[in-house]
Amino acid sequence: MQLKDIKQLIKEEVQKARHSSLLESPEMLDEKSILKSKYPFKAIYIFGPAGSGKSYISKNLLGIPSDFVVSNPDERIEEVFPAFGISMKFANSEDGDDAELEALQQHSRTILQNASRAHTSNLISIANPLTFDTTGEQVPKMVKRIEALTKLGYDIAVFMVNVPTQASVDRDARRQRVVGAERTAGISQKYQQDVVQSQGYLKALSANKNVTILSDVYNNIFDLNTGDLLTKPTVISPDMLPDDLNPEKNPEAFANEKAKMEQAVARLQQWVNTPVENPAGQTVLKGMRTLVKKSGGKLGQNLNDLVIATAKEELQDPDVIAAAEHLSGLGGVKMITKKTKGNKAKMATAPSADQPAISGAVRGKKDTGDDSIRGMTQKEALNYDNLVDFVRSALFTEGNG
Repeated sequence: MQLKDIKQLIKEEVQKARHSSLLESPEMLDEKSILKSKYPFKAIYIFGPAGSGKSYISKNLLGIPSDFVVSNPDERIEEVFPAFGISMKFANSEDGDDAELEALQQHSRTILQNASRAHTSNLISIANPLTFDTTGEQVPKMVKRIEALTKLGYDIAVFMVNVPTQASVDRDARRQRVVGAERTAGISQKYQQDVVQSQGYLKALSANKNVTILSDVYNNIFDLNTGDLLTKPTVISPDMLPDDLNPEKNPEAFANEKAKMEQAVARLQQWVNTPVENPAGQTVLKGMRTLVKKSGGKLGQNLNDLVIATAKEELQDPDVIAAAEHLSGLGGVKMITKKTKGNKAKMATAPSADQPAISGAVRGKKDTGDDSIRGMTQKEALNYDNLVDFVRSALFTEGNG
């Protein structure tokens, strides 16, 4: 989505807002309000190859609260592909499958992934608690995403699960949505190397105070009730396992894995029930809640409201300004404030009558790297400068002023 498209959306929203009963008779919002959110600025990443049991463990073992929205593009595939008559057994032209079907599936998958990302971005903008369910074999890419979320203000928990490659391939073949043996094996083998053996996430994230590793990699190979190797959905046999996981060679294998799960459950419950500890998250959350109260419920539910609200003197507040400064700093710019009577912080005055006070910012750009908010966008960056420009255009042109 380009800036011109976003600008048009803003114009449409402004027009809708003028006729909104919420703005005419403001009331505090429902249970989704940032004032009532139980777990704002919390996100859980669950990594594991195909068939490792990520979804089952999330729902039945870890005890993740239902407030956490699951972000998993594959769920959209399972909903959409059948509705349009697209096979969920992914074709591979290199193996002699239909090249046109492969192109259709991959193009459709890309569209659904983009839709999922847009939905997730919307959830992040309201500080919604999230669960990211993904394979995680691309360690550097996922580490950048995790670090970007911590810079925004999120506390992150990471859980890693694993199964032998043979089991991963077999379980993929049994599912309705089939990735294919070659692709599944490739993902699993990379996961075994970069996540399990090289301990990629442990090494990359251990120094980040805003990331909690719930346990070492949990091997989902035992029935936790009986201690026997799993037989469903795939039989886990001793020959699939390295010596340290093979109960015939290591009698402590089951006890070790059970201890990992118990540790993960205990750490997760403590993490979930501890208010956000990330200093950035505390700052932004305080600003959002303050803005909701000061605006009578009209603003503050979305991160974007914070910067825009500084254009109105009656909404300016130290908490709101502090949160706005943090967000604008992620885009590589710095807001300038000045003191007014009573020593109250205020945005610098706009240079002209047709520009809101929000324009009082240092117009400069710097290379913030791929892990910044700017780096998470493509083509034209959606940073503070651009936000100011298209919001001003949307609000003060074509009869909107």
